Amino acid sequence: MRQLQKAASIAAFLIVAGMLIHNLNALYLEPYTLGFENPAKDYANMAKIENAIWSFSFTSSGITHIVVGVSLMVLGLFLSEFFKRELPIAAKLIFLSALLSGLGFLLTGISDIPGTAYGGILRELNPDQNTEILLMTTMFRGMVNILAIAGLGWFAGMIAWSGGQTNTFPKGLRIFGWINVLPGIVTLIMPVFGFAYIQLLPLWMLWLGLQIRKLDIPG
Repeated sequence: MRQLQKAASIAAFLIVAGMLIHNLNALYLEPYTLGFENPAKDYANMAKIENAIWSFSFTSSGITHIVVGVSLMVLGLFLSEFFKRELPIAAKLIFLSALLSGLGFLLTGISDIPGTAYGGILRELNPDQNTEILLMTTMFRGMVNILAIAGLGWFAGMIAWSGGQTNTFPKGLRIFGWINVLPGIVTLIMPVFGFAYIQLLPLWMLWLGLQIRKLDIPG
C-alpha cells in the first residue's frame, strides 16, 4: 500500500506539471503564437487548427493529456483503496470517476498524437475532404475532452465528500475540491466554460498530492 501511496503522490505531481503546461499553452502560446484569441470561435476554425498541427503547443498538449490520463487512474486507484474500509461504495465511485476522467484525457492525447498522424494520412490521400476530416477529429477530441473534465469534477467532489466523512483532509482542501466540481458541471452545459478547470486544478492537485504523502499508511 505504501508503494501505491508513493505512486499516487507522484501521479498527483505529474498532473500538476501537466496542468502548468496546459496553462502555458492556453494563456500564452496559443493566443500569442497561434492566433487562438477567442476560444469560443477560434478552436472551431479549421484553418487555424490545421496551421497549429504539430506545433509545440498542440504536441506538448497531446503528450500531457496522455500522462495526465494515466496519472489520474493511478491516483484514483490509491484513493479508492484508502477509503474502501470506511466508505466502500464511495471508494468504488472514486475509482470509477478517476477511470472515466483518465480515459477522457488519455483519448484526448491519443487524438492529439497518433490520431493527428492518422488524420494527416487521410487528408493527404483525400485532399478534397481535408476540412471534413479535420472537423471529424476535432469533434471526437472535443467529446472525449468533455468526458475528461466532467469525470474530473466528479472525482474532485468524491474526494471532497469522502474526506469530509472521514475527516481525512483539511477543510480548505475539501472546499477547494467542491470548487473544482463546478467546471465538470458547466462543461456539460456550456463546454467552452468548462476549461476553467485548467486554472483551478493545479493548486488543488498539488495540495492533494502533498496531503497524500502525509497519510499514515500501514505497510
